[in-house]
Amino acid sequence: MLDVVRALAFQLDRLNVVLNEYTEIPRELARFQNVVPVIPEENTVDVGKFYVQPDPDDYVLYVDDDIYPREDFISRTVDRFMALGPGRWLGGYHGSLYVKPSLSQPLRLMAYSPRKIAKFRQVWSCGDALQSAIIVDQIATNSAIIRGSDAPSYAYMRDSRRFVDVRLARWCFEQGITPVCIEREKGWLRIGRYGPASIHNTFTSRHHQHVADEIWTYAFKIKGRGTGPVKTEVIT
Repeated sequence: MLDVVRALAFQLDRLNVVLNEYTEIPRELARFQNVVPVIPEENTVDVGKFYVQPDPDDYVLYVDDDIYPREDFISRTVDRFMALGPGRWLGGYHGSLYVKPSLSQPLRLMAYSPRKIAKFRQVWSCGDALQSAIIVDQIATNSAIIRGSDAPSYAYMRDSRRFVDVRLARWCFEQGITPVCIEREKGWLRIGRYGPASIHNTFTSRHHQHVADEIWTYAFKIKGRGTGPVKTEVIT
């Protein structure tokens, strides 16, 4: 966590650090004048990224503590986000597009079930190259950006511990916010590998029914999914 704080603090106006299960604020964080440590009243797990409500005019970045941000991470992410043009967007570097196996894939078709929908995705991972932005069904909150006016409240996200990406995707679908995987070169952003105690291994891979039900509220329904955003020009 401290490595990520050191890498990001000088790039931001304000960095909220949510300290799950801490009893006191680490002294090292006092070095950074723009870092705001927060000890929540409960273990927020991955929903902690939504614990502090932003101002409507903010550019809000959600970041996990196991990414390796470059010194231009914030500036280039904001530039890429703004380049999407007018509209309501959720941008990010880890995007998923749900897919259904075809008759030409009999083994995958046999393994397919509504409950295991999370297993059937085309994924653009953070470290992969992406030549141009693409509209997806879901953006991971490990490295995402949204306007403060479009950000969901903690109350809305609170009961989505360990499937926060799914709940955020549902919010975007309900609110007419388009999720977009942002372009980048290969290796521009790296993220730590899943460990045995990761949320992916201990929760996501078990295909809980209530999570699958929530995915089906938006999967395959995003307008323009699988294509690039249509940019418009306003002439005055």
